Amino acid sequence: RDAGASAVDEIAYAVATGIAYLRALAEAGIEAPKAFPHIEFRISATADQFLTIAALRALRALWARVGEVCGVPESERGARVHAVTATRMFTREDPWVNVLRSTIATFAACAGGADSITVLPYDTIAGLPEKFSRRLARNTQIVLADEANIGRVTDPAGGSYYVEDLTRDVATKAWAVVQAVEAAG
Repeated sequence: RDAGASAVDEIAYAVATGIAYLRALAEAGIEAPKAFPHIEFRISATADQFLTIAALRALRALWARVGEVCGVPESERGARVHAVTATRMFTREDPWVNVLRSTIATFAACAGGADSITVLPYDTIAGLPEKFSRRLARNTQIVLADEANIGRVTDPAGGSYYVEDLTRDVATKAWAVVQAVEAAG
């Protein structure tokens, strides 16, 4: 995503890569039900909170479909997702704005169901982060995920017409890309 891919592309290529891993593991003698819990997706979280939430939800839906086709038991089809705040949304000229952007991205990652989140320090774009910025990044995820209890709700955006519709749209477009990748071999 930091190189310019859209949310749809990021999700689609992540799922296509997951499918390739499943194939490689199957060739090595590890069947999908055993391999599934060992595959983790690293996805960008951006200040576009609704798109981030929808992308994470779409990834989970597509990966669950892959698990269904591969014979993975329903209770074990969940995607393990590690969200990372995107450097593409950061600005070098006014790094303090990056604090707000990271907070929104972290909220969206929590609401989208990320299993783990890495919040990049606000001054990462300018080089080696300072001690204060690293502490602030750590505290951002602690406050949002633990103290605000956002991460404890199963699907906080579920039922929202806008998020549900956006999730469906991202999933449909991403699945089309996955199918194109699969058709291309």
